[in-house]
Amino acid sequence: MTRKSGSAISNFQWAAAAQIGRVGLSLIGITILARILPTSDFGLLAMATIVTNFASIIRDMGTSAAVIQRSELSNELLDTVFWSNVLFGVLLGGIVALTSPLTARAFHEPAIQPLLMYLSLAFPLGSSGAPHLALLERGSWFRSIAIIEIFSTTCGVVTGVVAAMHGAGVVSLVLQTLIGTALSSILFWAVSGWRPTGHWSRAELLGILGFSGNLVGFNIINYFSRNADGMLIGRVLGPVELGVYNIAYRIMLFPLQNLTFVLNRAFLPIFSGQQHNPALIGRNYLRVLQFICVITAPMMFGLWSVREPFVLVVLGEKWRASFPIIGWLAPTGFLQSVVSTTGTVLIATGKTWLMRNLGMVCAVIYVLSFVIGLPNGAVGVARAYFAANLVTSAIYLHYTLAQVDRRLIDVAATLWRPLLAAMIMSALIVAAGNLIVPADASAVLKLVCLVPVGAVIYCVLLMVGARDIVAEMRAVILKKA
Repeated sequence: MTRKSGSAISNFQWAAAAQIGRVGLSLIGITILARILPTSDFGLLAMATIVTNFASIIRDMGTSAAVIQRSELSNELLDTVFWSNVLFGVLLGGIVALTSPLTARAFHEPAIQPLLMYLSLAFPLGSSGAPHLALLERGSWFRSIAIIEIFSTTCGVVTGVVAAMHGAGVVSLVLQTLIGTALSSILFWAVSGWRPTGHWSRAELLGILGFSGNLVGFNIINYFSRNADGMLIGRVLGPVELGVYNIAYRIMLFPLQNLTFVLNRAFLPIFSGQQHNPALIGRNYLRVLQFICVITAPMMFGLWSVREPFVLVVLGEKWRASFPIIGWLAPTGFLQSVVSTTGTVLIATGKTWLMRNLGMVCAVIYVLSFVIGLPNGAVGVARAYFAANLVTSAIYLHYTLAQVDRRLIDVAATLWRPLLAAMIMSALIVAAGNLIVPADASAVLKLVCLVPVGAVIYCVLLMVGARDIVAEMRAVILKKA
């Protein structure tokens, strides 16, 4: 099967629409359900999702990415991927269900067992639709994907709310997930137009096993390395320090995760279609990094500048301890927003072995930084994490850029103007907060005054020093690029 060419701008817009729709609907659902269900129900689901989240990263064994990345697809390969996914989804769901009593015992919470039994159904349901979704993404049918995902999420949220109103309790949260997963899989089947046959090829499976296995290996390594800080803080420093660190980490991560997810999803089929022209990928990749920098640099450096009033307004007085942690995690967030796109390039060029190896090296650096920073509390961990990201960012970018005929100096030349504008903006916000805004002003007033001032300063600086970047961004918004 041949690859349908798609517009990068259209891919991004529809992928963004899908993500905004899903996140927005989920937040609406949580807001409504939080008024109906007790907090303990959300706690039970959180415990259960610790297991299901880990299982989700290996659900399709990386075969969906292989379908998107492959230059040419055969029906035999697609059949093999489908039946392998179904088998693995059933096995994974079975493992989650069979081990649910052990999980419940580990958490000292018997109510988790039935939740895991129900949630285990999501794995075969999701796996059966994964190849169809991969075909749609490969063909850049992101408009159809967005409609399906928003519709399925809506149905899931409505089902959960109705079930909760009729006394289903915590099961209503599970129903929301199951209905959304089942509907999306059914609709991906209907829209993709591809139907599996009974063929399965061991040779085809072995042909993608190296690619997919390395990708799954990276995901597992990345999962544990990114959660090691929370594990260590919780075990050594206790729940109070962990709570403060976790809320600061989530503030930093939430907007960045959504942005980079959209970009990676939109550009993987584009870069995969260009895999035989590394120089072209390199040029386009620098444009993607510039786009990310224009958005995330002012976001993260702006957060650093107003972290104190921001926390007081959004979270409240009791979270003052997170001020210095956000101070270190905000610039860390900027680095991660840039580096998180390296995986898309490495997958598109078929270098998942390099992705896995880089993940192993950087995981060691992350964990060592956590151990080094631990004696200085959660702030020490955040500081050490920032230092580690300076090193790992250089490593990831150096080896990724080498695959597409680019160097670190090319990234510096592409990003320095928006990055400098964000830094100047940050310094001027701090100066305005100290010299202009009254010291006894409320946190709300400080935030209301400083955020618009910072936005204006950044826009002016871009217009003066990076007019070409502004023109290109305008063209993207107006669909002219």
